[in-house]
Amino acid sequence: MGGTPIVLGDIDKTWLSDVLGVRVTDLSMQVIGAGEGFMGQLARVSLQGDNVPESVIVKLPTSDPGGQVMGEMMGVWKREHRFYTELASRMKGITLATCLYSTAEPYALILEDLSPARAGDQVAGPTPAQARTAIDVAATLHSNWFDKPELEEFDWMPRLDDPMTASIGTMFPIGWPIFLERYQDSLPPRVLAWCEKFVPMIETWMKTYSDWPCTLTHGDFRLDNMFFSENGSMTLIDWQLSMRTPSTTDLVYFLGTNIPTAMRREMQDELIIRYCNAMRDGGVPDEWADYDRIVQGYAEGVLFYCTSFAASILSLDPANERGAALMDSLVRRAFSAADDLDAGSRLGI
Repeated sequence: MGGTPIVLGDIDKTWLSDVLGVRVTDLSMQVIGAGEGFMGQLARVSLQGDNVPESVIVKLPTSDPGGQVMGEMMGVWKREHRFYTELASRMKGITLATCLYSTAEPYALILEDLSPARAGDQVAGPTPAQARTAIDVAATLHSNWFDKPELEEFDWMPRLDDPMTASIGTMFPIGWPIFLERYQDSLPPRVLAWCEKFVPMIETWMKTYSDWPCTLTHGDFRLDNMFFSENGSMTLIDWQLSMRTPSTTDLVYFLGTNIPTAMRREMQDELIIRYCNAMRDGGVPDEWADYDRIVQGYAEGVLFYCTSFAASILSLDPANERGAALMDSLVRRAFSAADDLDAGSRLGI
């Protein structure tokens, strides 16, 4: 065969030999991340041959028709292809998996296998050390690209006011009844009420939030995309949702949904102060590394996330236990964070 694979079963030694520039004589494949990589098929491919790596990671677009439509609309595969081919070499202080091959149409990505480094677990949450490391990496990424004119070059990378983000308001009435049926009894009533009041404000709010200086954000800054090594370093994978947005958008996802509620309450101030100090050390002006401003952006962003779950619930497959557990943890943590931060009052609702 030898052509670019469409599904993981299409991967063969001819294609791998061609794109890696080595002679692959045999391979075996282990599917990984089933139900977790919402926009992709992922496999660890063990190789035999001449001067071949022991194993590589191959990433293809999702085979789910609905996911394919959503992925095309969001441009996730083109975005990740361009990240690795145009931007990765310009990243300073951020550890990335080495890209061995990337093509855009049809999309296929081959990365180095990061084993024995282990991915974090978004359902279980991080250790305190992992949480601090993730915050340090976020601050490095955000300070390196903070308000840089070069960001204008990356017009393939959306901003916060991208139409796909604004579509949350359109999707909300469809998904909200389904969301309430699953979660209403277990969530703070005032946050549910805030979500309903916030929906008509989203487009206006985004314009205000987008007035903040932008930086390069990962866009999917969660533990499942973070590989931790024994030496304490962290490698960040999956750049399909990379964006040009205010820095707090990555903080919202990590602090508001990745850290179990009790741990977040204990560590939140420490982590935000750590982030602010690292941003200043990275050259970010004091006003944009200010604790109160960062907390305000974080609180507003968390309420946006709570509201956006009405759209996310439409793609939830309840039969996928890991995916359902992940959704449950995201929702409960985000609503708890919005409640603790008094997010609605901060937005005047």
